[in-house]
Amino acid sequence: MMLDIRTLTLEQIRNFLDLDDNRSAIKWLNDNGIPISQIGRKYVVNQFMFELKQQQIAVEELKISYPSKWFEIYDANTPDKGMVKAISELYPRKQLIKVKKNKENSYIK
Repeated sequence: MMLDIRTLTLEQIRNFLDLDDNRSAIKWLNDNGIPISQIGRKYVVNQFMFELKQQQIAVEELKISYPSKWFEIYDANTPDKGMVKAISELYPRKQLIKVKKNKENSYIK
């Protein structure tokens, strides 16, 4: 399996973020840790890395608004299940398992 290497130009990033100029787009990319590459005369970024950062921003907002159900809400509203998997790797959910004793003093899950 190969890594997705589709790219976005600075103009595409600028339009997506609704910014006025490339300098603002470069600042946003740098502030968010997204590397910029040069291919010929164009500056580009990896599309997956840009989309992942956008998803992380949305997840952080969901975690604030819905701390106990953020993942279920995110999963239900994200058609790209590869992205859901990537987010679940970055934000592991802690599963609490309740354990009860039965009459024979053995544990039941």
